Amino acid sequence: MVNDGGMTLAAKAPDERRRRILAAAVAVLRERGFSGTRVADIAATAGTSPALVLYHFSSLADVLVAALESVEDEYYEALAQHADADPTEQLVQMALLSSESGPAFGDWQLWLEVWVRGLHDERIDELRRASDERGRREVLKVVEAGIASGLFTVDDPARTTLRLTSLMDGLAVQAVLGGADLTPQGLAREWLTGVAHELGLDPRDLLTRAESASGSDGA
Repeated sequence: MVNDGGMTLAAKAPDERRRRILAAAVAVLRERGFSGTRVADIAATAGTSPALVLYHFSSLADVLVAALESVEDEYYEALAQHADADPTEQLVQMALLSSESGPAFGDWQLWLEVWVRGLHDERIDELRRASDERGRREVLKVVEAGIASGLFTVDDPARTTLRLTSLMDGLAVQAVLGGADLTPQGLAREWLTGVAHELGLDPRDLLTRAESASGSDGA
């Protein structure tokens, strides 16, 4: 086990042990994907034993689901930092956090695996459904706020939201697989262009905002 300040992971408080195990699971998943991740790998990375991992999580599937939920929470925590911005700016931040300036783009490959494994694994499919619903709720909230403030022109917010989230998913697949030479930056641009057409906005305004925000983040 890893000795951290004179204490093994086993000696730490249960909440801290669980947090460290989840962080280790995320690290292993990002490196090896679903098929290459084992309880022993997670335990070694966390500096503990497989038995302690399974004490906190009843199975490998449970720890993987919890790890992916924690990855998703990181995205929404970052997005919440822009909750006071106007709806247009919030959409720009969604694009950037899902591509070049946030952790989400690095994890799109994991979500592709979730989609495929969910076809044959009910537990993983539950995660996929919950994630999809959460994403649509967040986009719908922003769309409805933009309509209420007179910024967006939309006939059917729910259908518009479905198209916008599906567009992001499709672009992410192409970006991860290298299709159409789509880069992370290109993913953000193409999604914002689609957003503009759906909401009755000027694409140039959204792209200019994105360039400005991306430049500020990198400063």
